[in-house]
Amino acid sequence: MIHRDLIAKSFNEAKSKIKKNIFVSKYNWDSMTIINLITNIDKKFKKNIDYKKFDKIKTFGDLDELIQKTLK
Repeated sequence: MIHRDLIAKSFNEAKSKIKKNIFVSKYNWDSMTIINLITNIDKKFKKNIDYKKFDKIKTFGDLDELIQKTLK
């Protein structure tokens, strides 16, 4: 996973817990985490992620792919 550090920071979890096939719902996938993620992406990359696509996110792998597509 390319953005494991960013995802771990946004979820306030250890990087070792962020694995591709783990469901985000197993962790604190709520509005505050989403705001943290959006803010962290904006600060680091100066990009805005489409929050409407978060409804389709099931796993950390899905989230990593969404971030990668946003940065292209």
